[in-house]
Amino acid sequence: MRSRAHAEGGAKAPSLTPWRVTTAARAFALALVVGTLLGEESATESAPLLAALVVIAAVSSALEWNAPAHSRPWIPVGEAFLVAVLLASGPLQPSLLLYVAIPPIVAGVRHGWVTTVNAGFVTGVTTICTLTVMPDSGATRERILEAAPWIVTGIGVGLLASWQSRSMRDLETRQAPFAAANQLVSQLHGMASRGTVGLDSAQLAAELETALRTETGATRSAVFIHGPSPQPELLSSHAGDDLMPTAPGSHASPDPAVLTVWLHGGAHRLGSAVLVRDAGWTDELRARARTVADEFVLRLDTALLFDDVRLMATAEERNRIAREMHDGVAQEVVALGYIVDEIESASDQPETRELAATLRAEISRVVTELRFSIFDLRHQVTDHRLSGALAEYVREVSHGTDLRVHLLLDESGPVLSSRMESELLRVAQEGINNVRRHARARNLWVTLVSDGSCVRLEIEDDGIGNALPKDRHWGLQTMRERADAIGADLDISPRDDGGTVVRLQTRQPTLTEGKRSHEHHSPAR
Repeated sequence: MRSRAHAEGGAKAPSLTPWRVTTAARAFALALVVGTLLGEESATESAPLLAALVVIAAVSSALEWNAPAHSRPWIPVGEAFLVAVLLASGPLQPSLLLYVAIPPIVAGVRHGWVTTVNAGFVTGVTTICTLTVMPDSGATRERILEAAPWIVTGIGVGLLASWQSRSMRDLETRQAPFAAANQLVSQLHGMASRGTVGLDSAQLAAELETALRTETGATRSAVFIHGPSPQPELLSSHAGDDLMPTAPGSHASPDPAVLTVWLHGGAHRLGSAVLVRDAGWTDELRARARTVADEFVLRLDTALLFDDVRLMATAEERNRIAREMHDGVAQEVVALGYIVDEIESASDQPETRELAATLRAEISRVVTELRFSIFDLRHQVTDHRLSGALAEYVREVSHGTDLRVHLLLDESGPVLSSRMESELLRVAQEGINNVRRHARARNLWVTLVSDGSCVRLEIEDDGIGNALPKDRHWGLQTMRERADAIGADLDISPRDDGGTVVRLQTRQPTLTEGKRSHEHHSPAR
């Protein structure tokens, strides 16, 4: 399963919790200072210093607003310097000295123990230096003794806050994968409720191409998915069948007209979009292409995730139905055959015995069809070997029939996607079964030609022809739906020498035969 992820360049919003804590600490300290001063006679004399402290606290909080934790460590250090100069140079006000503890505490909450120690050190040194140069040096010792307990308190609380903040960060780090997954699921729920999640990866890739060409003026484009295969998988293209993304790590394409925009899903490379613009690329156009790609990457990654889930769910559901058919309907039909055998053996009337024999033959035919249906449901493509799955299916279908099968497999280039292989196999199954059931043919030709991106599948027979849709028969309609789902056209036409030709062709230039061509014949029986 492809990991479902975040768009590249999406900046994570900084947490406001440290800012709230530090702002609350400043506000609490100022409120405590005001409450203390209200009971003193020197409140009026302390008002200018208090106002200056309020300005310093407000400016420091404003500078920290919306800033990520651990950024701007100079703010508490600068606040410590200004507070120490202010309180050491003014009249001695013991109630105001409480605020010298705040900068180290703020440093501990936001930045860690190093900044805490620095803020405390700056407070102490600045206080001593300011008192030393003051004209009234007789109060130096008294002021230092008054300020020292608060400086020590600030450093101690700051160190405790630093330790607690580190513990919280470690906890957040451990919970980050769960939080990211929950955020992604919430986004998907929201997008799904608004109807903005497209579940068709091919359609989304085509929409991405259109948006990129419209925004940048590119004339050709292609979107690739980078999976476990060393070769990227072409998902959609517009006149760009020969385009390929630049090698990983390359900063630019050798051709100035070609631009590769990488699509990142979280920490992994999801795919790429290759654009061709004859007039070349400017930094502004590259930025536009990057912006468009970032807008689509989450939706595209989601669509690929649903593709994988859909394939697994479909395979499991087919196996479940096959089990129920085998253990339920098939066994009951076989039991009916035993009852018919008893009727035939117990009756001495020729008409009854003849009807029983006819009914027994029909039951045998139904059992055979059930066996084929169960095989259809269980048959899957394994290890990206569509040709092997087709050969195995043809062998099974032709067993016990008079069909002479001509199987031509020509596969070259990278393997097809799991989704395309699965849909091709189901189309081939329906076409081959139609020949077996209805065509009355003696020969069946099955051709598969693929170079990894372009595919041609043909099923021909020399039967009675007239392969037209019938009321309440959905086989041909289902084949067309499957072809359309993988970006292919399905054409059903009469064969020149009699019979029918079913041709599926991806919407790319017709393939030429490659090197890996294998032809098999199943002799008539």
